[in-house]
Amino acid sequence: SSRSENADAMTTLLRLLADYGLAVAFFNVLLAQLGAPLPAYPILIVTGALSVQGSFPTPALFATAVAAALIADLAWYAGGRRFGGRVVRAVCRVSISPDSCVRQTESLFARWGARSLMVAKFIPGFATIATSLAGNMRLPIARFLFYDAIGAGLWAGVAIALGVVFRDAVADVLRVLEEM
Repeated sequence: SSRSENADAMTTLLRLLADYGLAVAFFNVLLAQLGAPLPAYPILIVTGALSVQGSFPTPALFATAVAAALIADLAWYAGGRRFGGRVVRAVCRVSISPDSCVRQTESLFARWGARSLMVAKFIPGFATIATSLAGNMRLPIARFLFYDAIGAGLWAGVAIALGVVFRDAVADVLRVLEEM
């Protein structure tokens, strides 16, 4: 009984992703980038694979993921701008070493400036802190959006490209999971 329930859940998840992949990707990326403990990358990889099968256009998936990331990042930027270092310290408080978190982030951001936003999403925990730090340091919004959009595009693009390139492997894994 538990086995068939899991298969039904997997079938439902796959159907949901095939039918509403863009909406699922949008909300998954948005919530993950806002700080919810959700795995955004696997969803982008799977939806990337589904996009090749014609469930939805790959460019639309890319635009959806980038837009969701930018909306979340703008929220962190606004928080940093409005509440200053308190937001950065609050985010760092949940890390393993809060004091070094603030220092390391500030020194990385001071060294690389806005360009650090292009790789921030690839460094666990850095994206949220870097976006709020950009607001705290009063980085002009246009400059923030420019570099953050590049970073969001690289981040989402890599995940979607992995799904597109390895679509057969993704389909095989999903079939095995469905059978389990």
